[in-house]
Amino acid sequence: IQVAETLELRRTLARQLLLDTLWRQALLVAAIAALVVWVVQRATQPVRDLSAQLRDRAEDHLAPVDGAGAPRELQPVIEATNTVMTRLAGLLEHQQRFVRDASHQLRTPLAVLKAQVQSARRGDVPPVQALQEIDTTVDRATELANQMLALAKVEQLRQQGEAPVVDWEPVLRAVALDVAPLVADRRLDFELQTAPARVRAHEWSLRELARNLLHNAIKHTPPGGPLAIRLVCSDGQAVLTVDDGGPGIGDEQRRRLFQPFAAGDPRSGSGLGLAICQEIVRAAGGGIALDNRLAGSRTAGLRASVRLPLADNGP
Repeated sequence: IQVAETLELRRTLARQLLLDTLWRQALLVAAIAALVVWVVQRATQPVRDLSAQLRDRAEDHLAPVDGAGAPRELQPVIEATNTVMTRLAGLLEHQQRFVRDASHQLRTPLAVLKAQVQSARRGDVPPVQALQEIDTTVDRATELANQMLALAKVEQLRQQGEAPVVDWEPVLRAVALDVAPLVADRRLDFELQTAPARVRAHEWSLRELARNLLHNAIKHTPPGGPLAIRLVCSDGQAVLTVDDGGPGIGDEQRRRLFQPFAAGDPRSGSGLGLAICQEIVRAAGGGIALDNRLAGSRTAGLRASVRLPLADNGP
């Protein structure tokens, strides 16, 4: 009986020691967990504040984020966020300005078209003349709408990432073949010299670039005048030059011709062609310039030069 009591006592004592140890360990783990949670919450509070500040902003509020009280570790994130905000603000301003200008430009041909229809109904002009005027206005409105869509597509292609490698020569020759009837109609002295030139760009962009430059050159070259197109490779670049026989442009006009809706002659176009060309060239990492060609002291025409890096020399 004495031995049994001793074993039971030992078991009770061991159980009590185990429970006391487990309680102490549980309290210690709980204290450590509470301390870890407090430290993590305190350390991540600036991140949550920054997240709340960005989440509570209005959709059009693109001002820089105030990072004065943020810890040093968050400063690179805040600087990168402010850089993105600045880019978005510039893009939004550009889009808003483009929408305003486009609305104004579309309103004008529609108002003219309505006035022409009303004039035709009243019998102010002969029916044939009225139809010709309406047809001209519709053509201008259609060209404007197509160019606006082209400008939007350039931005869409830019956002798709790296462009494929395309040989510019067959694209240029195909565009030259498309405009051949216009060249023949004006009896231009046409010259075409090309060489293989592999560049990193979308085929549609290269076609639109060449089409706009050729249409401008044909439009401003008098009947029987010269029109020369050359595509060569030089110093790691594909160089396209389009020489027309027009009157050239002044310095002030050259500075604003690449702006949307800044046509050299408001009666000759919408002023979007060169703006589209510039956006295409920028997306391809190249440059575009307009320079007068001189013959002695007189202007012999305008030269449009486009330079795009060859795909073999890309990063």
